[in-house]
Amino acid sequence: MLIKVKKKFLSIICLFFFLIITGDVFAESTKDDHFILNARKIINKNKESVVIAKGDVEVIQGKEILRADYLEFNKKTNIVYAKGNVSILDEDGVVYFADYAEIDKGFQNGLTKNISILFPDNSRVAASRGQRFKGKISKLKKALYTACNCDDPNKNPTWQIKAQEITHDSNRKKIKYKNAFLEFLGFPVAYAPYYSHPDPSVKRQSGFLVPKYTSNSELGSIFSTPYYFFLSPYKDLTIEPISISSQRPVIFGQYRQAFYNGELNIEGSFTNAEKRTRSATYSNKNRGHIFIKGNFDHNDFWRYGFNIKRSTDDTYLRRYLFEGATDRLKSDFFIEGFDQRHYFYATGLTTQSQSATYESRKTPLILPSINYNFQSEKTNIGFIDLDLNFLSLTRREGADSKKIIIQPAITYPFKDKFGNRFVIKAETSLSAYMLSHISRTGSYDYKGYKYRLQPQLLLGWDLPLQKTQNNYNYLLKPQAALILAPNRGDDALIPNEDSASFEFDEIDLFNSSLYPGTDKIEKSNQRIDYGLDFSIKSKEKELKTDFFIGQSIRIRKNNNFSVHSGLHERWSDIIGRIGFGFGTNSNLSYRFLFNKDQMKTRRDEVSFSTRIYNNSLSIGYIYLEPTSGISDEREEFNFSSTQRINDNYSLYYSLREDLSSSGAGLLGQTLSLKFNNECLTTELFLSRSYSMDREIKPNDTIGINFIFKTLGTFSTGRNISN
Repeated sequence: MLIKVKKKFLSIICLFFFLIITGDVFAESTKDDHFILNARKIINKNKESVVIAKGDVEVIQGKEILRADYLEFNKKTNIVYAKGNVSILDEDGVVYFADYAEIDKGFQNGLTKNISILFPDNSRVAASRGQRFKGKISKLKKALYTACNCDDPNKNPTWQIKAQEITHDSNRKKIKYKNAFLEFLGFPVAYAPYYSHPDPSVKRQSGFLVPKYTSNSELGSIFSTPYYFFLSPYKDLTIEPISISSQRPVIFGQYRQAFYNGELNIEGSFTNAEKRTRSATYSNKNRGHIFIKGNFDHNDFWRYGFNIKRSTDDTYLRRYLFEGATDRLKSDFFIEGFDQRHYFYATGLTTQSQSATYESRKTPLILPSINYNFQSEKTNIGFIDLDLNFLSLTRREGADSKKIIIQPAITYPFKDKFGNRFVIKAETSLSAYMLSHISRTGSYDYKGYKYRLQPQLLLGWDLPLQKTQNNYNYLLKPQAALILAPNRGDDALIPNEDSASFEFDEIDLFNSSLYPGTDKIEKSNQRIDYGLDFSIKSKEKELKTDFFIGQSIRIRKNNNFSVHSGLHERWSDIIGRIGFGFGTNSNLSYRFLFNKDQMKTRRDEVSFSTRIYNNSLSIGYIYLEPTSGISDEREEFNFSSTQRINDNYSLYYSLREDLSSSGAGLLGQTLSLKFNNECLTTELFLSRSYSMDREIKPNDTIGINFIFKTLGTFSTGRNISN
């Protein structure tokens, strides 16, 4: 807990900067540094070889200023004495105070009494006396440090550190403590008989980091003591042995390195422990994980990177409470290049399931996916675009596919003198597939080649109408688009990999295709999209509202959209958005998909957020009927609130609940009470998780976090579930 003391604080030994300056000022034969000496009275006793300054003594040298009531320099002994409200302001803004100070020539040995140091961040240190030996070793006796306000001498600071002795070895760049206590609200809560760390001149140095402790009903007590290795100014290594009372220990490591053009981060863990499944428990299983992430800039055009995430099994990360535990671990690499006209992106992607919901053997490996885009400057026929794509997708079990897509397009925008804006876009998609393991009902799996040519024409129009009246800005924009393309029948042998999960939304209107990908093509794609966008804004009153409504009309009835998609009929369901803004901190939005036949909504998304007098509230609700690729309905409610009780205390509560008929009910809750002042943040929290997956069980956790300004963070928690 003591080891993250702010480095500036560690410079308390540098109080002797004050003594250096005074020593330099009055060592006549040593230096030619210029200084200014001001005082009410200056006495030069030549016979006694003594110079005395009295009353409002001020010595200015460079950016440092020394003040005292009395100053005396003995030329024979080369000793400088200063007393009475001694203070010095250094060039970093640090102020040093002392009742008395003396030092010999060259600052090899010295003594000060009642030292007090104020740092620019308002943290401070005090000691009864200080000594310096041989110009290398400095000692402070009965020293204390705090980052809290100490304006009231009769009131203890929120926290402070007291040490019997602090030793600074400037040769070894080390600071050592003896008998150090951390006091909280006047009570000692932590003790370290001996401790050492680098001095302020050292940015990083090898040594132990803050120990960590937590408790879990499944794992028991968890304790770790990380050790930091400083390998060079550009790389380091942290090794963290983790002791677990109910399991064998875990070893965790993290390596970081910075290069001239990028960075590399590697972390991993390993243990040999038991593993539980639904039917059995296995002992002596090797378990662990590894995360590797790198990002590099090759030049102004090219950059590349990789992100590898793997674990030995799908419950390890969650069971051992590691960060980065999700339902899927995605590993990928990329090569990217771009300028104003060209864009290139190549990647490979694989996913490791971390949940029993997903089947890893059916998860695809994408290697590679290559995309290239070119956009010309405006020519006589408009903008010329070219998209090229190559994708290879394989599975251990299931369909494999490789495809090449070439998509040239010409876009010609123009407008008339009445403000109407038009766009003509002609594009063609040429696709070639190499397929294997495509399942067919009543027949062998298909293996072969497929080709497809799909030309499309889009004619778009909109008319922005704007008016300003009484400090309100009104914008009305009707818009429409005509899309023409050949009628196509479904090709069941081409697997739908990029449009399997499809939701009809406002962003899908006015595009050449309603499907987001290229694998699935609309069976009948002659349609008209239309919509109306309206907004009102007032800068003076900070009010705003926006509204959109739109629909798609297909010329032919036949289609290949699902029944719940909102596009199954010739006249699509109505999509819309309504938004309100009140001031700068309050927003309400509602997005919907309205079933025109049954006069009810298929999708509702509501979000509200506000912040009033440092109190915040956020509410979210979503309802989705089953859509393409999602067989079950979804209905979820989210709530979070932070209430500021006073300047120091706040209360936070959050809730997430699955409201669907087949849902799991409550998914999680968190309640916390936070205290915050100028030097300490404390949070007491209670959280409840309802998830369950083999080794992972529903649990309640209570914990507390302490964030000490300039020192660091200490946290502990306990799982209180049965």
